[in-house]
Amino acid sequence: MDAMPDTPPDAVIDTFGRLCPVPIIMTAKRMRGLAAGQVLAVFSDDRGILEDMPLWCRSSRNELVGIDEVAPGEWRALVRKGAHAR
Repeated sequence: MDAMPDTPPDAVIDTFGRLCPVPIIMTAKRMRGLAAGQVLAVFSDDRGILEDMPLWCRSSRNELVGIDEVAPGEWRALVRKGAHAR
C-alpha cells in the first residue's frame, strides 16, 4: 500500500471498545451514506481490523486506501467508496 494521504477524510467513525464484527458492521452502515470516491476513516482498537477490513473491502467493492497504527494498539483504516460498491 502507498503512504497514507494527508487529505482529511469525508467522514470518521470511532469503533474503540468494539470487537469483530462490530467495526465492520459500523463501517458498512456508514459507507452507505457516502458517495463514490469519498473516504471514510475508521478508528479501532481491535487488532482484527488488520485482517477484516481488507477482506470486507474486497467483498464490498470498496478500496482500502491503507491501515496505519496511530498509537500503540490503535489503528486507522481509510476506505474509499467504490463506484460499484455493494
